[in-house]
Amino acid sequence: MRAPPRPINRHPKVPPPRTTEKAAKKRKFVPSEANRDINVRKPRLDVEGGGKTLSEIRAANEAADAAANFVVKTTKEGILSAGSRFPPLISSSPSTSPEFLKEYVTAQIVDYIGEEESTLIEFIMKALGKDGGCTTASLLDEMKLVLDEDAEDFVLGLYRKMVGESN
Repeated sequence: MRAPPRPINRHPKVPPPRTTEKAAKKRKFVPSEANRDINVRKPRLDVEGGGKTLSEIRAANEAADAAANFVVKTTKEGILSAGSRFPPLISSSPSTSPEFLKEYVTAQIVDYIGEEESTLIEFIMKALGKDGGCTTASLLDEMKLVLDEDAEDFVLGLYRKMVGESN
């Protein structure tokens, strides 16, 4: 003889679920008037700075914050240490504007090599323009391949020019 079938997955102390009219009739969700103004598209803001987009303003603010957090190192060992970075390029600052630095780098390369090497100048400018700036040690390692013993003087001079020290 077979035993009577047992209920599936039922604990003996838990009663079976009831289906009532309240559970069977669910109300449809209707959004209230209080939430309507949240979902409305906001009007475009008029910006004083000549129509800059919000992303341009945000990028300028982030660059200014990075410049404010930059700590200037003054000794040769401090500048060439592993964690030392060049200050970020900022167009509004005369000593760190890309145009000013490109002129300076070009003049230095002509002094050290004897001719204007455009690919080397572009490499240096791209390295300085990276997010967060490049480290002085990484630029020094790259410049040693080209400038040999003058690489250290070049990196020190470039750093000091960017932070506004006189050479």
